Amino acid sequence: MTTIDSNQRLAAAVHSEVQAFRARRGQPAAPTPAASRSAAHSGVRALVAQRVQALDADDPRRKHKAVRIFLESVLLYELGCQLVQDPCFADMVDAVQGQMQGDPQLGAALDQLGAFLLSA
Repeated sequence: MTTIDSNQRLAAAVHSEVQAFRARRGQPAAPTPAASRSAAHSGVRALVAQRVQALDADDPRRKHKAVRIFLESVLLYELGCQLVQDPCFADMVDAVQGQMQGDPQLGAALDQLGAFLLSA
């Protein structure tokens, strides 16, 4: 399997989890104007980069934490920032990350993502 295929599968898995969460909460997907999406993407990328850079270089779980930061950011972007206050949000991120790591191909893609995030 190529890296692109793994990345597409990773993105599809995150998207699937987001859609399932929205369905459980009865939230329809709301379209966002392209200019707003572009600005939001830039903000999310900057925030992820800042948070990853702040991780302790000696932390043996640094790669795992970098991936978690990324997943949290994607889920908050997709579902709304107000979820950061929801006490169940951390459990949802744990569940998503655990499911993805449990799949051999997605787990490998997450490992590559973690390495990429730490190298950036």
